[in-house]
Amino acid sequence: MIFFWAALFIVLLGGDIASKYIAVSLLEPVGEKTVIDGFFYLSYVENRGMAFGMLKGGRWIFVVLTAAILLCVIIFFLKNRKRRISPVLTLSLIMICSGAVGNLIDRIRAGYVVDFLRFVFFGHSFAVFNFADILVTCGTALLCLYLLFEEKKEEK
Repeated sequence: MIFFWAALFIVLLGGDIASKYIAVSLLEPVGEKTVIDGFFYLSYVENRGMAFGMLKGGRWIFVVLTAAILLCVIIFFLKNRKRRISPVLTLSLIMICSGAVGNLIDRIRAGYVVDFLRFVFFGHSFAVFNFADILVTCGTALLCLYLLFEEKKEEK
């Protein structure tokens, strides 16, 4: 149950929906604002694909895939509700699901995901992304670390 409430908090109050609302309000009319010249910009982008704009037009593929992942995570927690689950595993899954739901809401509501964070490194612009993308990326990295190191400890 804590999984559900934590994920809901992150999506609704923790920044994703609020940050996208602010980005649309401030950036849609102007396109981009400089925060740190040559390094960090707020750029309004409607991403109709997935990571880095790949698979444009696959809106319903993303919706179905996200729903399937969420269903698998929910089933995992339900099947293991009487077992102690590692806090690292729990946190990683909360982050992944929260980010996925944040972007899923955009895809269903508007048909695209609002991205707005753009960094420039050594003169090259990195992909524009949002808070939900950060959650999915960091949650996935944490899950990989858990699978590489923690799971082996638990088996012993």
